[in-house]
Parts: sequence; C-alpha cells; structure tokens
Amino acid sequence: MSLESSAERLSAPFDWARRGWFGWLVRLDFAKNTLCDRDRRIATLASLNVVVAALGALYFPVLLFALGPVLFGVAHVAADVRYLVLRRTLAGWWQNAVWLGCLSLIGVRVLEEFAGFGYAAALELGFGSAFVALGAFAGPSERGSRARAALALALLGLATLAALERPGLARLVFLHLHNGVAIVLWATLFRAHRRWALLPLTLLGLGALALASGLAVRQTLDSPFASSFHLHISTIATWLAPFSSARAALGVTTAYLFLQAVHYSAWLSWIPQQEQPRRATPTYRMSVRALFRDLGAAGVAAVALAAAAVVLGACFDLHRARTLYLSLATFHGYLELAMLAFFWVRGAEQARTPAAVA
Repeated sequence: MSLESSAERLSAPFDWARRGWFGWLVRLDFAKNTLCDRDRRIATLASLNVVVAALGALYFPVLLFALGPVLFGVAHVAADVRYLVLRRTLAGWWQNAVWLGCLSLIGVRVLEEFAGFGYAAALELGFGSAFVALGAFAGPSERGSRARAALALALLGLATLAALERPGLARLVFLHLHNGVAIVLWATLFRAHRRWALLPLTLLGLGALALASGLAVRQTLDSPFASSFHLHISTIATWLAPFSSARAALGVTTAYLFLQAVHYSAWLSWIPQQEQPRRATPTYRMSVRALFRDLGAAGVAAVALAAAAVVLGACFDLHRARTLYLSLATFHGYLELAMLAFFWVRGAEQARTPAAVA
C-alpha cells in the first residue's frame, strides 16, 4: 500500500466526524450561510483565530512560546514552500534560484549551530538580502514593473546597510517583523475580495497594538500560566524584547506571541482554504490528495519525518528542540520576503491563480 493510500485511509475517521459536525451546523442559518460562502467562511475563521491567539498570548504566553513552533513549525514552513513556490507559475531559473537561496541560508545556520561559525549573522543578512533582491530582479523579467523593482531594491539596500551595522539586533527585529509577512501575503496575493479581510485585519491591528502597549501586562503576570516548563514570561521578554522597561518588554513579547500564532493560522488554515478550487470546504481526503499532488510522496515523507524529529527532540529537551528548529527554519522568513518582492513587482493579480490548481 502506498503512502498516499495509507494517508487517505487515516483521514477517513476525520471525514466521518466532519460530516456529523457539519450536519449539525447546517441546521443553523448563520452557520450554513457562512460555511457555503468561502470568503465569509475564511473571514469568520480568521477573526476567531485572531481572538483566540490574543487570549492565548494574554493568558498562556509560555505555552505559545514553547509549544507553538514545536507543534506547528515544520508544517507551516512546508506550507510556505507549497503555496509560494510549488503552486505558483514561476520561470525555471527563478524557481532554481529559490531552492539555492533556501539551501544557502540553511547552510549558514548549520555552520552556526554545529560548527560555531562566528560570522553567521552578517553572512545570513548578506545571503538573505541577495535572495530578496533577486526576487525584485525576477519580477520585471516576467513583465513586471521596473519602477516597483527599483523602489524595492532601494528600500532593501537601505535596510541591508542598517542591518549590517548591528547584525544581532537586525536578526531580532527580523524575528518580530516576519510574523506580519504572512498576513501581508494573505491580504494581497491570496485574497480575491479584499473587503472580507477588513474584519480580521482590524481585529489583528487592534490586538497587536493593545498587547504591545502593555495595557494587559498585569493580566499576563497574574495568569497561572505565566510560568510553564521551568520558564517565566519575564525571562522570555529579556530574550525577545531586551528593553530597560519591563512593561514595554512584556508588552512587545506578548504581541510577538500573538502575531506568531496568527502567522501559523494564516499558513495552515486561511491560505490553504483560499487556494481550494472549490468554494465548498474540502474534505480531509481531498486535502490529503492535494498535499501529495503538490509535494509528492517523498516530500510528504520528508515533512512528516522533520515534524516528528522536532516533536521527539522536544520530548527530551523542549527548549533546545524549539531553538534549533527556529534557527534552521529561519530561511523561510527570507523566502517570504523574496516572494513578496517578486509578486509585488510582477503584480499580484498575475500571481493569484495557482499553477497546480488552475
């Protein structure tokens, strides 16, 4: 029996539960109308995800920090590659350059983690900037805007010069900002009707501002989950937001955890549903078939093994497994920026139809 057939058989109980759950929901007019309209369904789901992520960052911050990357990290990186590269119509040379850029960035992190390479931060910024610049260059080659390419390259040049002055700080800033890239991609590349994105985007902005301002710091510190896995949220704040003000550090840290959770939701739920050729919700079996069609059996096996390795590693040393995953997976942040530059220069309207599903 093939891996795909086995995966389809494993999805059968989930489809059985889905039929029962949906059978109950469609009795409610609001739920029925929401489920049957893809734009309304995704907007509702995204809004609920934002609210749940905000509550999680507020009351369960250490759980999000420790378990989020371990449980969802590999899957969301695979979604990056799947929806930004494999499902898009790209020139062969540009797709090969994407693979080379990703491998180069992974190589830098491997040298840093396992060989103690001391110039990894500066080298990574150099490779990453070249990767994004190549994305901006690739846009005009596919009838994109030269003016947009020039603007993107100018902004990238300024950002790179500033980053190379303090590579360590640049890495930290990039860690925070990258969470928003998935939201920008979802709202520009994957959304056919922008008005349906207004509610979740408004909730997202309000939630991020409220948390970052420090208004809810007391609730976070009073939560019984402010400390978990022998780690306190105050310690995490010294890593993610090393400010002199503890209130500001905690506020920015909870905002980061909130945006990271939304980032995962966007790649694992909103974007996959938006990419479905059918407006109805896909069954689990349909999702499995689409996954194998995009990644192939070898790709699915590689993703499954990587995800299992991270989870297994976390069972022995949670914090080391999380840190190592985040380090090796850093390439996907540059991939998102490179593809954002490419699609912005080329024109998102030309990129919106997936090659594998058209």
